[in-house]
Amino acid sequence: MSRTWSASFLDQLRAYGTLTEAPFGYHLRLAQAGQWRAVAQLLKTEGQVDYFLALTATHHPPEMHLRYDLRSLLRLTDIAVSFAVGESEAVPSVADIWAAAKWQEREAYDLVGVQFSGHPDLRRILLPADWEGHPLRCDYAMPEVYHDVPLIYQPPNAPI
Repeated sequence: MSRTWSASFLDQLRAYGTLTEAPFGYHLRLAQAGQWRAVAQLLKTEGQVDYFLALTATHHPPEMHLRYDLRSLLRLTDIAVSFAVGESEAVPSVADIWAAAKWQEREAYDLVGVQFSGHPDLRRILLPADWEGHPLRCDYAMPEVYHDVPLIYQPPNAPI
């Protein structure tokens, strides 16, 4: 895979955090989550990052950890951008920069509870609208019943 970003562009990225080379391209660990939107715009415009691969969100109390996997098809280079935010902090949406982020930000909201400021339609995508909580959070307690349907599976003939 060709890594054709210029040294000056890589220096611009280093100004935002720790940039390391990885087998897939680069990994940028942001010093501050508030820098994410500026970095996303820089990657899109100057880095020609045109493909939003994935968004991963995990709950590590008292923080949420996010990782964005992105690709420049023109430059044949991938970059992962990661950062942590407080559980109640909102992350700036990048749905207007990469359209694929619309669905993946909704999934991170639905399952982990990450709030995205500026998202055009932040609502549940996998679970029913009236579902309470976010099932991939460490503090989530699975309800026993949902609309009179038992959710805790009991195998037949299992002792109760």
